[in-house]
Amino acid sequence: MSLGPEWEMVERPLLDHLASLGWDTLIWGEQQPSDDCDRSSERDVLLEKRLRLALWQFNLGPNNVEWLDEARINSAIAELRSMPAGAKLLEANRLSTELLLGGVTVPGLDGWDGGRDQTINYIDWDDWSANDFLAVSQFRVATPGQAKDIRPDVTLFVNGIPLVVIEAKPPGKESAIADAIDQLRRYANQRGSQVAEGSEQLFWTNQFTVATTGERAEAGTFSAQAEH
Repeated sequence: MSLGPEWEMVERPLLDHLASLGWDTLIWGEQQPSDDCDRSSERDVLLEKRLRLALWQFNLGPNNVEWLDEARINSAIAELRSMPAGAKLLEANRLSTELLLGGVTVPGLDGWDGGRDQTINYIDWDDWSANDFLAVSQFRVATPGQAKDIRPDVTLFVNGIPLVVIEAKPPGKESAIADAIDQLRRYANQRGSQVAEGSEQLFWTNQFTVATTGERAEAGTFSAQAEH
């Protein structure tokens, strides 16, 4: 990766700060098998190994024992990967956010809670320490069209699910924040281009985006214009 002023003055200090807060950090091009960041393809945005482990560990059954099997975990992950045919990005984001907040229902166990269906949560909202936090630098995602791959400067994953996308620009240029916002909108196909410029799937579960120069940062939704 290029080690220019953007990396030295903004991106690396950001990763260092996140690490000080307890986040794992990773430069995407340097990942190792032990990082559990394998993907089925470069269009896949979920870090499935991390997601599987998190679901299994904090969705506990009777007597606080792990109970989820492969089929139930597969079903939960499939829900995050599937959207109704023709759903636009805003609708996909709404549906994905509902899943993140409310979980997904799967068959229960005979003899437990009367055999009722149970809810699998994607995030442990009661115990933050049970979740997996990973900040990835230069997370590479292939676009569905002819546009080149996108590589957001920092993507924040919780339990292998991308929730925040951050674009960094070196300080000193008046338009730096606006340039970063424009790039974030390109990643999310929000600039009205007739050709797909980015990966909408990366933003299905997105909760907010950040444009930063290190000295200054602005946050908003992926659909926000610079003035917002």
